[in-house]
Amino acid sequence: MAFLSEDNKSIGQPMELSIFASPPNQVAIEKTFYTEERPISNLINESTPIEIVISGAGNDYIDLRKSRLCVKMQILKADGSHLIAQEHTGIINQPLQSMFSHVDVYMNNKLVSVNANNYPWKAYLKTILSSGSDEQNSQLQSQLFMKDDDPMNSLSLNSGYVSRYEYTKESRIFELEGNLLEDSLLLDKYLINGVDIYLKLFRSSTPFLLMSGESNPNYQVKIVDVFYRTCRCKPDPGVIINHRNLLREHPAKYLINRSHVTQNVIQKGVTEFYWDSIFPKVLPDKVVFGLLPQKAVNGDYTINPFDFKHFNMESVSLKINGVDVYGSPMKLDFGTNRNYTAAYVRLFEICEKWNKDTGLNISLFDFGKGYTFIAFTLNPNDFQDEFLNLVRNGNARLEMRFKSATTETINCLCYYQTQAILTCDETRDIQIIEP
Repeated sequence: MAFLSEDNKSIGQPMELSIFASPPNQVAIEKTFYTEERPISNLINESTPIEIVISGAGNDYIDLRKSRLCVKMQILKADGSHLIAQEHTGIINQPLQSMFSHVDVYMNNKLVSVNANNYPWKAYLKTILSSGSDEQNSQLQSQLFMKDDDPMNSLSLNSGYVSRYEYTKESRIFELEGNLLEDSLLLDKYLINGVDIYLKLFRSSTPFLLMSGESNPNYQVKIVDVFYRTCRCKPDPGVIINHRNLLREHPAKYLINRSHVTQNVIQKGVTEFYWDSIFPKVLPDKVVFGLLPQKAVNGDYTINPFDFKHFNMESVSLKINGVDVYGSPMKLDFGTNRNYTAAYVRLFEICEKWNKDTGLNISLFDFGKGYTFIAFTLNPNDFQDEFLNLVRNGNARLEMRFKSATTETINCLCYYQTQAILTCDETRDIQIIEP
């Protein structure tokens, strides 16, 4: 036998031969336990926000990744009476997230969340663009996430709606549990002690949250019980002392991938749409566009607010300072030919799934039937590691053309991500570092 290269004669051995080694001992965390934080506000009606305080007093750290919101709720008629058998009224997808129009998160009285009334789509896009069929068909069902299929507005043919209806019909009390998908509640590191968290959850309107086939729908969604299950960790005293000494020199740092959703209106009867200066501050790393009927955005018992239609788009381009991101506009054909593979492939690229043995639960057929997401990557990514991308500025312009004039008013949703760093110093002062 001989070496493959004379320049490299270093020697290694398989891990299976390390028969005298043993794993290191975990001594940094003494125990993990859960506490329940209940609202400080009265749950009178849907106009009353849910307010929850999570105390950071003591020496315990908080594992936000394992902390979850738990809700019990039921659908009632507006007068408080129960739904009758065969009453065709049910709930939209992922109601644990969809039930909130927006979520405010404060840490030591500092607002650390993005304040916008687009939380249902932010949470939905985060989920649909990161999870595959295994996750959606198992653990995500704790949030009643059940994938919608074509036709999404049908109460009998949409299998996702039909599955959720079995849990909510006849005013049954159904239970939901899962992470809130606000970026500041998804920190990879433990949140240090001494930081109080204040959650303010604003509820979505009932016509947005429900779908109904009744002639005169008039309902309410009653919250029977709600609390936040906080995962707390008790570090070893030596770790606490070490962190305390280090905080005198520099603050703790937490990377946040901040998600934003903005909207623009496409008028009825147009064949072209232009959106200038999309990003007010800096250029994002990733961006996804989708189209929804304006009625769905405003809330309508007959329309699914997650039915991202193509509206016969035939050309889409995103230009940065006049230069097309992909060199030329994407040509699309949602007719008989179904020529939209290029856009479908780019969706997997932006989700970092391309050329991997994993994927999204969006088939090529689904892409043209309620899952039409047009994706662009503006910064290099997928390096299998955490990097901070350099801050870039520029004018972004979306150009979209339709095969025929639009027949209704449409909302164009723009979902994008930027990076930020949350810092916490010795006095527990919270700051957000972002461009």
